[in-house]
Amino acid sequence: MKSCIKTPLMLALLALISCSCDDSNLGQALPVMGLEQQRLEFGAVAVGDTLSRKILIQNTGTGRLALTASIDNDESGAFSVSGLDDRIEAGFQGAVEVSFHPPDVGRFEGILSIQSNDKTQPTAQVALGGDGWRRGAIEVSPKFIDFGKVNAGDVALGQVYIKNVGNGDLIVTGIELDQGTNPDFKIQSSSKTPATIPQGAQVMLLLAYRPGLTSVPPDEGTLVIKAADPYQAETRVRLLASLNRAPRAEAGENQQVDPLVEVTLDGSASTDPDGDLPLSYSWSLVRKPEGSSAELLATDTAQTSFTPDLVGVYEAQLYVTDSTGLRSLLPDRVSITALPSERLLVELVWDSPIADLDLHFLAPGGTMGGFLDCHWANPDPDWGVAGDPGDDPELLRDDLAGFGPETLGYQEPMDGEYQVVVDYFAAHTPSGKEKTKATIRIFVDGFLVAELSHELDQQQQTWQAASIKWPEGTVDLQNGSD
Repeated sequence: MKSCIKTPLMLALLALISCSCDDSNLGQALPVMGLEQQRLEFGAVAVGDTLSRKILIQNTGTGRLALTASIDNDESGAFSVSGLDDRIEAGFQGAVEVSFHPPDVGRFEGILSIQSNDKTQPTAQVALGGDGWRRGAIEVSPKFIDFGKVNAGDVALGQVYIKNVGNGDLIVTGIELDQGTNPDFKIQSSSKTPATIPQGAQVMLLLAYRPGLTSVPPDEGTLVIKAADPYQAETRVRLLASLNRAPRAEAGENQQVDPLVEVTLDGSASTDPDGDLPLSYSWSLVRKPEGSSAELLATDTAQTSFTPDLVGVYEAQLYVTDSTGLRSLLPDRVSITALPSERLLVELVWDSPIADLDLHFLAPGGTMGGFLDCHWANPDPDWGVAGDPGDDPELLRDDLAGFGPETLGYQEPMDGEYQVVVDYFAAHTPSGKEKTKATIRIFVDGFLVAELSHELDQQQQTWQAASIKWPEGTVDLQNGSD
């Protein structure tokens, strides 16, 4: 019988073989599940909306981790699970997605249960919570308004609608024009906030572009609408417009002239800032002394003229219109002051269009119709130094019928007392009767020192109106008629 000698090397090999044949002594590959969190809180979510979040799962073991997941303790069905990574290799991580979709207003809770092949922790749980609430959802239309080309002084309107397309009240927290928006853009409707829009309702905002006299072409503007909508807290509406600026009238410089001297008015310096030429012109005489019959020679030309027939202030007004048909927003006015160069000036006007009244100016000792009576038949008598017109009166204007004026000027009156008389020369009616009110105005050194009126009934009446003392320049008024 042979003996078996076992060397130390052989003994070691036998031991190794013996161990490899015994599975209970080999180290196994085991998965280990680790969760990122044990509670997931969704917060407030609007009824009808869904909010989803992921939970990370770690495999910190040495074997593959196999998973399944479910939602427990959730009778309302507010929570759901999806997107589970059901196989996670050792040393890697996966995820599971949980969604919260509240069916109603209130508090909802549930449990996410994850089952695995982790022998030490076959089931892990994550507490779930969330609150359901109703919210309004904003919808704004349109998002762009083009007001087009607008004339200065006009207004163009636009409308913006704010609608609540949510399932609860919508709180509008702000309505305003963005900083830097041209001030000619305006919100015409009430923009008071906060304001509540019920579910399904809408409100209309009225917007305007209203350029004025000094407006400049606007850059693009913005209407900003803010609301308690977590998904659209701010909505911006673009505003666009172009401007047709108004032309500017220039009626010229103020003037001071003698009465009965023709005045020229010049509006050719008028301009249009947009270059919309040619311009058309519209003149009018908007102020003149009472009793004046002065009229503009033309009203639709760049230059016009008129003759101031009475002492006083005249005011002419000019509008211009550009080639697009836009008129200047404001007229320009020019003042013409008619002041006599004569030291003494007498004016007669009356209010009947058919009566003919005559002005008589009598020197001391003069009689009606004589040489010392300056009137229509003796308009420029030589009363002082022979041949020197400076010391002689002159009937500057004689009006044959209708309103006057008749005007007498005296450059350097001689000393003495003069009489002012009005003669009702003709009524131009078959009966010779025609009521009219005569008015006398007396100016000394350009100042009105006396004005009086008297009613005459028929032709051949005379009115001893006033006496004038010179060099005192004083006037005694009379109010009788013969």
